[in-house]
Amino acid sequence: MKKYLSTVLILILLFSFSAVVKAQGNNITLKEIYTDHNGKTMIVSDKGDTTSAPENSLMAIHNAENKGADIIRINIRSTADGVLVLMADETVTRTCYGYGENTVVSEMTYDEIKTLHLLGGKGGHGAKNTTLTVPTLEEVFKDRKMYYLSSSALNPEEKALFMLDFDWSAKDEICNLVTANNMQNEVIFYIDDAKPDEISAWKETLSFEPMIMTYFKGNVIFAATANVKNDSEIAQGIHLATKNPYGVIFGETVQNKAYESEIRTMAAPCDPEICGKIMQDTEVWWDYLISAGFNMIMTDNISGLKDYLKDCSEKEQVLDKYFNDNIKGYSLPDFNSDKFLDYKRAYNNAYDFTLSVLNDNSSARSDIVTAEYEIKKACSDINANYTELEKGTAGMTVTPITILLCIAAVAVVVAAEIYVYKKKEK
Repeated sequence: MKKYLSTVLILILLFSFSAVVKAQGNNITLKEIYTDHNGKTMIVSDKGDTTSAPENSLMAIHNAENKGADIIRINIRSTADGVLVLMADETVTRTCYGYGENTVVSEMTYDEIKTLHLLGGKGGHGAKNTTLTVPTLEEVFKDRKMYYLSSSALNPEEKALFMLDFDWSAKDEICNLVTANNMQNEVIFYIDDAKPDEISAWKETLSFEPMIMTYFKGNVIFAATANVKNDSEIAQGIHLATKNPYGVIFGETVQNKAYESEIRTMAAPCDPEICGKIMQDTEVWWDYLISAGFNMIMTDNISGLKDYLKDCSEKEQVLDKYFNDNIKGYSLPDFNSDKFLDYKRAYNNAYDFTLSVLNDNSSARSDIVTAEYEIKKACSDINANYTELEKGTAGMTVTPITILLCIAAVAVVVAAEIYVYKKKEK
């Protein structure tokens, strides 16, 4: 018996040691990444993985995390008896079956909510019935702890963050639940219905520094830049939204203001109504948004976005290797030929652009491909004309040979004219 007990103890120690080593190997947590305005592009799952489970269900949350979501936004509402449950709409009509139509969540008790079953995916007409029920926020928190304790393959340091989308009036109840379950470092408070001074005053009452995401919807550039600047004082991120596909929030001015203010920006192409209407949750638009400066993308296609970002990372590694192997230490000749100064200008522009891409933790694939093409082309153009550029003879409109040919041509013309003139005199 003692022999078996010793074996079990050794196995437990080995497991604990490997878990510690694994955790120590990953020094950067998702909280640290989120609070770094220039951190990597983060994948935000809206309501969990709705392609495989009902929205805001425990299964959708598990599946989103397993597919690689960095953040999972969940919607919270309060029942008539004050229980916090996961529900996006005011009513249960779209997402549940088993109760009356247009029944308001806030008018139902938790016992009544428990009798409901969720419809598959995003619900609505035609969605399949499931046996899953509406979870409470406390169940989500407790399930999180049990989920990681029961799986040795999951690293607690890599747990996805929860983005809590809630009504501002429920802030204290939610905050108390977060604190009671020791979830302060694992939740982002998504606040879209409170003013900056209200949020600031609320933060002062807390015993911890909360992670916050605010919301701005509009298309006036002064309002957009003002909100970005003001919200940077109270939040680490801001969700920018507009119905206008050519809206100013997708422009360089707003993104520059966000970078200067050290605040992350998020877009939600999975919801065209608040992301330019024509935008779709596809690679083309992910690339467009990331290139514009957004470094948080809310998506329903977690695996697709994860593969896209992995491809970006691989392409950036190739660019980085080329840059280190060929560009560092690369010296330009003195350009004496004015006509070929554009080669130098092209090289310097390509060099600066490549550096900006390599220094950015959330570059779009199109930017990486463009940078590689431009820097290679600039070097190729210079190398092809290096000798002439160094001598300052490349591109000269008047060369010694050209001068001799011109003199010869003039001499021939003069001789011909003299010959014709003398011929006429005779």
